[in-house]
Amino acid sequence: MAFICSLLLFVILLGVVVVVHELGHLVVARASGVFCEAFSFGFGPVLLAKKDKKETEWRLSLFPLGGYLKMFGDADVSSVREVIPAGYTEDDMERMSVHRKKPWQRLLISAGGPFANFILSVFVIFTLSLMQGIPEHTNTISVKDENSLAYTSGLRDGDVIVEANGSKINNFEELKSQIVASRGTTLKLLLQRNGETEELSIDMFTEEDGKVIPVEVLGITPQALVYKNASIAAAAKVSVTLTYFMAYENIRTVFKVITRQASYKNVGGLISIFKVSERSAEAGFFSFILMIAMISSVLGAVNLLPIPMLDGGAIVIAIVECVLGRPLNKKFVEFIFIVGLVVVASLMLLGTWNDLVNCKIFNWLETLFK
Repeated sequence: MAFICSLLLFVILLGVVVVVHELGHLVVARASGVFCEAFSFGFGPVLLAKKDKKETEWRLSLFPLGGYLKMFGDADVSSVREVIPAGYTEDDMERMSVHRKKPWQRLLISAGGPFANFILSVFVIFTLSLMQGIPEHTNTISVKDENSLAYTSGLRDGDVIVEANGSKINNFEELKSQIVASRGTTLKLLLQRNGETEELSIDMFTEEDGKVIPVEVLGITPQALVYKNASIAAAAKVSVTLTYFMAYENIRTVFKVITRQASYKNVGGLISIFKVSERSAEAGFFSFILMIAMISSVLGAVNLLPIPMLDGGAIVIAIVECVLGRPLNKKFVEFIFIVGLVVVASLMLLGTWNDLVNCKIFNWLETLFK
């Protein structure tokens, strides 16, 4: 029963972020005069279907993992070969085909999906901030590693940092800023321990062959988290900042994997997302809703990668065509889309492989044949 609930929540999480993504494309496409043939909630065989006043068929499909938008003309980048809907002429569909739109319009249509994901993330975090408050780590620190610089310098678990380099410390972020600013110099702390105030100086550097080498890690983590009531302005600021941070960090991780600065094992697939959604659901309602914001920002950011088959690739093509003032060679566009398909499929297979390895499914299969 627990597994079924987790699976249901996973479907909801993935469904919401993907459907919002496709709705972003739909809104911009319609505003650009593109005929949208179908919008499906889910994939596979269609269970229910109904057309609206603009002749878009809204579908409910069997497999509820997200959804898709079908725009007229996007089945073939070289020509319009699709069935013309009743009541429309060939000239109408030529005008309303997505690949007959100007490059700047196609750019906006491609950007509509990721932009919708970012809006969803900002909205969710903004709402949670007003309802629950803005999470903030206090100035109470945790020191676990006895070999860390923090421990060997005299810091202990539960210490409350009052001042750092003469600046008053109210939360862990302020302390972190002072630590970063002190790399290569001496960090001076005023702390409270067991009701008493103490001063401590920590050299954030080492010396080798007469050279000063800054120390990057002190070895402390925040110990407590509190929620502070937020004004509308503060909630808006933290929602935009956190959405940007989540998107930026995931894009940076992708580039680190590509440039071999990080292990390819960091790439995950649907199983990883399922596990994360399961843990967030176990942590409570707010945690799960926040996970929707995180996955939404990640989906938006990943889709902006300049890879053909992704929105980012379509955006790059549109920009190039704007600069050149003419469409790119059709065969070249088809070729790079095939390359993009291979890249995306490879990343998906890599994520699935890592998921299966982490689940130790291969060890389980091995035991079956012993």
